Amino acid sequence: MDFDDFNSIAQANTGSDLHIKHPASGELLYADKAQKKPCIVTVLGQESTTHQKQLNKRYTAQKARTKKSKDGAEDITLEQLRVEMVASATQLIVGFKNVHRGKKPATVDDADWFVGLQLITFDEDEKSFAEQVIEHAKKRANFLGRAPLH
Repeated sequence: MDFDDFNSIAQANTGSDLHIKHPASGELLYADKAQKKPCIVTVLGQESTTHQKQLNKRYTAQKARTKKSKDGAEDITLEQLRVEMVASATQLIVGFKNVHRGKKPATVDDADWFVGLQLITFDEDEKSFAEQVIEHAKKRANFLGRAPLH
């Protein structure tokens, strides 16, 4: 067995395609009625250099907040958490396919717009685009390429 097939770090740095779902119904989204053009966001994985830098930055910020609080509890509001998650999701997006902003195809420069279209609500049945991106990035299976899953 060729263990190079298990190199999830290389694929995480390249990205993998996420077929976006409707944020309320959970149905896969297509750019055409014939459903031949899936709406895709290319996402870096959690093992990517970009994501690891984000994690280190977040860890450092959490340590600083903990030191500032008197009882050692971390002071972070829901809004701060949402802002951090949206910023994280934005940095993980490296491309779009069949996603338009008005009449123009979305580009990497539109990542902020895309993840900002809904609030993160942490509802298991209704996932915002940002939540979908983050969940996709977390799953190693999305970045294993040729490796068998069992």
